[in-house]
Amino acid sequence: MAIASPSMTAAELEALLRVALPSLNLALHERYLKVYCLDPDAAAVAAEELAIVDRIRVRLVRQGWWN
Repeated sequence: MAIASPSMTAAELEALLRVALPSLNLALHERYLKVYCLDPDAAAVAAEELAIVDRIRVRLVRQGWWN
């Protein structure tokens, strides 16, 4: 299953989204945290959370879900 197509069933679309959404959510969260790193008050917490994002990304790469 590669790309969503008009002939895709609801179950196939749901399976695709289960794979794609966690990676997309992680990438969006990382982008959000990078902005917060610019704020001196929020930088420490953002740096800690970015470290967590990096660990999750490494795990996803090992499992073949992130390239």
